[in-house]
Amino acid sequence: MGATLIAASIMVMAPLATASVSEPSSAVGVAVNQPLPTNVASAQFKNQYGQPETLGALAGTTVLIVPILTLCGDTCPFTTGNLLQAQRLLQQNGQNNVELVAITVDPYRDTVKRLAAYAKMIGVPTNSNIQLWAPVGPTTTPHAPGMSKKSKGSGDVNANEAAVANFLGWSAKVVAQMKPVMVDWMTGKKLTYDINHSDGFWVMNANQVVSFASGNAPGFTGTIAKKLATFMGSKKNIYTTPQPAANGWTAAEAVQAIEWVAQGSN
Repeated sequence: MGATLIAASIMVMAPLATASVSEPSSAVGVAVNQPLPTNVASAQFKNQYGQPETLGALAGTTVLIVPILTLCGDTCPFTTGNLLQAQRLLQQNGQNNVELVAITVDPYRDTVKRLAAYAKMIGVPTNSNIQLWAPVGPTTTPHAPGMSKKSKGSGDVNANEAAVANFLGWSAKVVAQMKPVMVDWMTGKKLTYDINHSDGFWVMNANQVVSFASGNAPGFTGTIAKKLATFMGSKKNIYTTPQPAANGWTAAEAVQAIEWVAQGSN
């Protein structure tokens, strides 16, 4: 990929697990070897607390990265639900040197204020290792089919978010809002566009090398916030069968990938 290695001295942290962790199944994802380029490491974001963040600043920790948007009505609620479950599993295992980072693919709408409201709604514990990131800097105005005669599904592009997206290979595109038109869970206003985007997760080791990638949609069982379930058009917030994909990635599989990557960088 022609990536430039970051010139930094990184202290190697203690292994996440004492027992050897096996490589996740190929049905979950694949091992990769992508050193973090300088432009991606320095891309500027803010978390749900308004604090500045970069991937480069997370050197020395194992990092799981996922794409999300707070106004997603299908996969993202299950992605963030899996993050909450993964956090609990990591805590149970005594694994503290991990960051779970969700980066918005809808920077035009997903401000720090909205990310904070979303984090509160889904129950992200204060000062947990789950971070929701919005990119810093200008974002182009979204245009989708039906929004104007000149719309081509363009806009909602931010250079900082694009640096990460291009490196990891995920995509996001503005599209027309589905019908019936959904109502914003935060403002009560009708939505004017939607985002088609990639799913999956990526795991970066303590030495800033992305070492595992999954392009699967999340497979989720459990409970999500009632308000979010209502936004999705569901009459219940308890999911006893895998949603939305029976073969999608689970919290346990994400934790396995995290621990497998971590042991390989020690």
